[in-house]
Parts: sequence; C-alpha cells; structure tokens
Amino acid sequence: MTEKDIKLKLKCSPEEGFRALFDEYWSYAYTIIYSILRGTGSRTDVEDCTADVLSDVMMNYDTSRETSLKAYVGTTAKRRAIDMKRSMNTHTARNIPLDEDTEYCIPSDDNVEAETESSDISAIILKKIEELGEPDASIVIQKYFYDRSSAETARLLGINPVTVRSKLHRALKKLKKTLTDMDITL
Repeated sequence: MTEKDIKLKLKCSPEEGFRALFDEYWSYAYTIIYSILRGTGSRTDVEDCTADVLSDVMMNYDTSRETSLKAYVGTTAKRRAIDMKRSMNTHTARNIPLDEDTEYCIPSDDNVEAETESSDISAIILKKIEELGEPDASIVIQKYFYDRSSAETARLLGINPVTVRSKLHRALKKLKKTLTDMDITL
C-alpha cells in the first residue's frame, strides 16, 4: 500500500486508515524505537512506545499537507523513544543492575564493619517503617524504595494523591522522631 493510499484512508475512514498505517509502518517505527531503547527498555516498553507513536501519528498527522508520512512516523518514533529513554534513565539512575551480563568489580578494601553496621541500620529503619502501620508504611516504601510519585502511589493504594502527600509528611515526621530517639541519623 502506498503512502498516498494510507493518507486517503486516514482522511476518509480513520479506522481503516489506522489499520493501514499500523500494517505498513509498525516494523519501521519498532526498529527505530528498538535501536534507541536497546539496553534500557524491555520488549514490552518498545512495543508500547511503538503503539503510542502510531496513535500519535494517526491523531496528529495533517493529511492535507504534502509532507512525507514515513518521515513523520520516523521523527515521531525517534523523539518518543528518546523521551522514554530519558524518563527510564532518571527513574533507574539510583539502581545498578547486577546480572551475569554485567561485570562489576567490588574493591577488596571494603570496610566490612561499616557495611555490616549500615546493613543493621537499614534493617532497623525498615522495621520502624513497618511499625508505622498501613497505609503509611506502604506510602514510604513506594516513595523511597520504588521511587514512585504521589500520583502513582495513590493509584496503587486507591487513595487521593493529596492524601498520599500529607500521610507521607506525617509518617516521615514520626519516623524521624523515632530514629532520633534511637540515636540514628541519616
């Protein structure tokens, strides 16, 4: 199917036009997105991004202009993938993947005593977070262990984002007081 045929279908029958656009440009957009997200995103991320790109093209492409549909798809795919990669990198910047493909050298002069003390303190902090009760403990864990926003946490717990922020603020105050009483400073 030619680009001209797809443009005509998008103009006359959006549903048929979207199917034609999908059939013709899925592989093209997928390849562009995969080349950018390789090593950062999963296969599902690439597929989701590709579907989003084709939806964006269908919703925003001006069929009355003489611009190339393929170029529009390519540019949209590239920009969306770069945005997704940036977003994924900021959310995982604090996490280091450890698997058999990744080679990390752990220095031999590690201070085992300090690491053990740090591990003990982490266990105490986690216990104190759990003692906050629900939903406070879940809110703190979602925020600081999973790096989720108030909106994401609210959606997961089925409560209002404003409630999440106020409960988080109160929970952190309680936690700080409890840890200060135990002579633990962060």
